[in-house]
Amino acid sequence: MQSRADIFQYAEFDVNALFPKCGSFNWAVRLEFTDGVGWLLRSPQQGYGHLSEDTSGLLLASEAATLRYIKAHSTIPVPDVFAYSSSKDNEVGIPYMLLSIASGSPLEDTWKNPGADEPNMTHVDKAKIVTQLGVIAWQLSQLRFPQAGSIVEEDGSFSVRTCLSRGMVLHERDELEDVPRGPFNSEQEYFQSHLSAFLQHVKYLPLGFHCLFAPIPALTEYKDPAACRMAVDWWNDFVAVQSKIDSSYNRTDYVIVGEALLELVTKWTSMLSESLSNHDQKRFVLHHPDLSVNNIFVDKDFNITCIIDWSFCSSVPISMLLTAPGLPQSKDELDESLLSPFENGFRNALAECVHPHDGHLEDNLLDILSRSRPMWLFSRIISFDSTADLNLFSRIWESLGPHEQDLLEYLRSMQAADKYIALHAELEKDDPTELQMAAEEAEFLSKNVEKRAIARKLTLVADWASRYRKGDTQGIRRNGSVFVADKRLWQWIYQCLKSDDTNAQKKEDHVE
Repeated sequence: MQSRADIFQYAEFDVNALFPKCGSFNWAVRLEFTDGVGWLLRSPQQGYGHLSEDTSGLLLASEAATLRYIKAHSTIPVPDVFAYSSSKDNEVGIPYMLLSIASGSPLEDTWKNPGADEPNMTHVDKAKIVTQLGVIAWQLSQLRFPQAGSIVEEDGSFSVRTCLSRGMVLHERDELEDVPRGPFNSEQEYFQSHLSAFLQHVKYLPLGFHCLFAPIPALTEYKDPAACRMAVDWWNDFVAVQSKIDSSYNRTDYVIVGEALLELVTKWTSMLSESLSNHDQKRFVLHHPDLSVNNIFVDKDFNITCIIDWSFCSSVPISMLLTAPGLPQSKDELDESLLSPFENGFRNALAECVHPHDGHLEDNLLDILSRSRPMWLFSRIISFDSTADLNLFSRIWESLGPHEQDLLEYLRSMQAADKYIALHAELEKDDPTELQMAAEEAEFLSKNVEKRAIARKLTLVADWASRYRKGDTQGIRRNGSVFVADKRLWQWIYQCLKSDDTNAQKKEDHVE
């Protein structure tokens, strides 16, 4: 057995003693050397709620390979990788990556999340950032591969292997069986595999806070933060009654959405195939899936100095790349006024690099750029990086129309279809019993009598169980449309209760 280096001879490596900075999937500490040089030591989080050791190791090795590939083949500012180990079989005893320190400051210091108290950046400065992201998208579009999947490095050469995208590994999807994991040879294979993972997830894995017809309230939907907090409380109670989120009803609803997306994306890829038909065989490009303000570093003049955290990066269909990223976080839709700066940044970089005889390439890329917005919506849904899945699906539905039915009519008709009634009956076998639901309600429902009453009355009006049954002559919604508990409902309740409080106060004042 190889002996450990002298530095480890008298002490064990204690991560907690270093007071690391922790993110969602990794922890990191800064290492300072006597000559003033600084490195970053980063390692995957371990334990409950985090990725498995095997998946974390694969992601670490792929990210290291991706960073080295980008550094060697572009001018995109990324950290240097000095060393890495994808397993704990090393002298340190943990998987790790040693990186250069990102220059500049994280964009999150100045580009604030909605509702933040601190002053935000000016629109001009935001446009400058987004324009640069358009240029980076152009550079990434030139890093091409014959297959879709994640990058690995062996003996100094790079190749594409198993796809480690968010939609394939997060939310316990890395443990799903019978999901094709690549590498993929066509756009159709790529999208079908991600939808396969999505469909298995919604059938068998926890759905977190995702309830298709009752999206969790978002702060951006409310002018008054107090109203949003109240809405979240009402939403929590509403979904707790009858365990709605992981119920067979919600699961079957999501299956309908997933299978509809499969049809829509087939139509989408056939439309794009015309733009790609004359292109070379290397049609897949690298894509950073989380260009959030946490992962973008800038100088004082808002020039981008570094892009970090390339976990889950893979080569993807080019339509996944040529769409403006979500900012400030990946799940947030970019302000419409900032879409043009992103497109202009890409167009300008394209115009500077394309030779006159490559005019067809310029036309093809610009055509995809102009039609790629549904891909941002699609990627948010299938990876569950969203808070309003029904709204995203509705916009995809509209953009890839026309359709014979509007969306809610379509969903209602699918809920009455024999195929989905049979699926619901199968999934219903795993629903909690009435006794189990009562225990869950007792644990999670608000202790406030008024809030409990609102949740139960809304459940009665929603007639949640009216879906997936034929010949219903009793249900409140037997002839009605789908009940949607969204911001309109919560804002209406808030205004009603606020009005009641105002009227009650006026009566008290009048009595006095």
